[in-house]
Amino acid sequence: MQNLFAIAIPDAALKKALGYFQQGADELRPYLEALTPDERAAMLKMGAKTVDFVQKAFGYARGNPKFVPDFVDLDEFDHDLAALKGLTPIQMLLAGLALDTESTMMLAGSDAYAAALVIYNNVKFLAKNKQPGAQAAYDDMSTQFPGNGGGRSPKPLKG
Repeated sequence: MQNLFAIAIPDAALKKALGYFQQGADELRPYLEALTPDERAAMLKMGAKTVDFVQKAFGYARGNPKFVPDFVDLDEFDHDLAALKGLTPIQMLLAGLALDTESTMMLAGSDAYAAALVIYNNVKFLAKNKQPGAQAAYDDMSTQFPGNGGGRSPKPLKG
């Protein structure tokens, strides 16, 4: 059987990392905003080229106050840029870490699922061959078997 993930992550390392992430989240939470999916969809979004455009517009506005309409608050514009500058490295770190964490979970999950399928099929074989305890294990595992509708009674094995 192929083993895609062969590293044991110590519980202490996981707990320590979770504590650091919780501490960081607690530190930032008062300054972060949550948006609904609809609000996110309607929002103007910045990309790499947009960042340069926004910074250039701010530079022109600071250097030439006549370029700024009365309804644009330049101090708020400055606060927005400062938040972007400060949050960008955090977001980049978290995005990379999230991707690597998800990839590692996929590897470990694939290994665990493959092992579970082998065991399930072996238990099924043993149940057909009247191995003591195998039928009960098969019946219990079949109710959770993917594609079985989760919770349906297993089909009786024909022996």
